[in-house]
Amino acid sequence: MEIAVGSKPGARSRGNVDAHVAEVIAPGVVLLAVAEGFGSVRGQAAPLVAALAVRDALRHRVRPDGRDARAALLSAFASANARVFAHSGSHDDFVASGSSISAALIVGDRAHIAHVGGTRAYLSRDGSLMALTTDDELGGEDWVSAWTSVPTEALTGPMLTRTLGTQATLDATVTNVRLMHGDALVLATGGFHKAITDEEISYALRTTDSSESVTQRLLEVGNMRGSAFGGTVIVGRALTDAAAPVDAGPSFHIRTAALALTMLVIASLIAAAVFHIFLQP
Repeated sequence: MEIAVGSKPGARSRGNVDAHVAEVIAPGVVLLAVAEGFGSVRGQAAPLVAALAVRDALRHRVRPDGRDARAALLSAFASANARVFAHSGSHDDFVASGSSISAALIVGDRAHIAHVGGTRAYLSRDGSLMALTTDDELGGEDWVSAWTSVPTEALTGPMLTRTLGTQATLDATVTNVRLMHGDALVLATGGFHKAITDEEISYALRTTDSSESVTQRLLEVGNMRGSAFGGTVIVGRALTDAAAPVDAGPSFHIRTAALALTMLVIASLIAAAVFHIFLQP
């Protein structure tokens, strides 16, 4: 898999910070993850703590054959959630830190996607972009209907309904998809996908020949949105070698030669018979 990461710090007033992981965590196993959130855990940004905690937990649980990948992801997210919640000073009446996170655990040709919050994971195939995650947020009409007592002018944006580290227990959403040659996985923080449209991501994937080119183009598009733009994107392209012709082995060649010799003998007998018939007085 060809992997590239693009990142740009956001405006300070936004209050959120990003973190990411793009590593081989076991033989034949790759972890891609983006995290975005607020607060800190023992002096480290909560998104970084969350992403590294997921990575470390998976290193101890994931199998090279991909068995129990879903259980490993659920356990890793639960472990990271418990760490952030307990060590950030959060409790039932106060949230000190939290993080959205989307992770892709890639084993062979299978990508297992775990998600919570407002980050996203996409699959690009044959020129089409499909979301593999759903934002855990209230916004627009949902926001208004849920908070009818809040003045309209105070409704400045969506509210996340589930993030890592903001509750004592957490069950992440996990799905999986089989990767085909030419597919691309795209993981993006909320700050990124709110500034870059799905059409712009899809166009960059169709018109560039490398993951690095895609990330650079998308960052350029984001910079055109203004100085407030900031976010992280990971692009991983699935590349497989074309299947080599299968060598049928020596037995196949022997059978082929024997068949050819048999056909030659039959043809010779037929020719001799025809010659004998026509030359008889």
